[in-house]
Amino acid sequence: MKTETVKIFSTGEGRDKALELTEKTGAFCGLDGKSALRLRLLSEELIELIRPFEGDLQGDFWMEAEDKNVEIHLKAEVPMDLKTRSELLAVSSSGKNAAAKGIIGKIREMIAVATLPDDPETRVMADQALGLIALGSQVGSHYGGSEAYSWSMSGYVTGINTSIVDLDVKQEAQDELERSIVANLADEVKVNIVNSDVEVVIYKAFG
Repeated sequence: MKTETVKIFSTGEGRDKALELTEKTGAFCGLDGKSALRLRLLSEELIELIRPFEGDLQGDFWMEAEDKNVEIHLKAEVPMDLKTRSELLAVSSSGKNAAAKGIIGKIREMIAVATLPDDPETRVMADQALGLIALGSQVGSHYGGSEAYSWSMSGYVTGINTSIVDLDVKQEAQDELERSIVANLADEVKVNIVNSDVEVVIYKAFG
């Protein structure tokens, strides 16, 4: 079953409709109260992904379900340049990227970097900015010669556990995973980026 598509915006518009769609999907799957709450929490986290972006960024939100296996989808076009990324970094009054805290925040930062124009200046910045979140990612070619970027939470977790980075850095990343709603509730998260087209999918099997 694939639900209707709801438009959500970085301004918050569409959030209530997306959560209503989430409740309907939970009911369709026959989820109990605890499972329905977990599904709502995952939807809220995904909706939060686009909130700090400046302007009227919009995304398509929908769900797919088979038995009690649910996928939460968010697809958006993210036009990114150095000015837009600077605005994203300025979310925190301290000048640090508070928006990049947590797994969803780091996915947001990864999207902001991966959708930058491909030139020497941004390429160097991307290599420096991604840090550990780059674990679990792959860069490949797409139709028409476009560069495709993909990331998975499972690959990220495996990468952290097998990484030879500084132990303190590794422990911080592991602690962040333990505190993360998404990392604790979702079975998998996948991100696919082609140019400025971004799709994020959260997978969860209930039952």
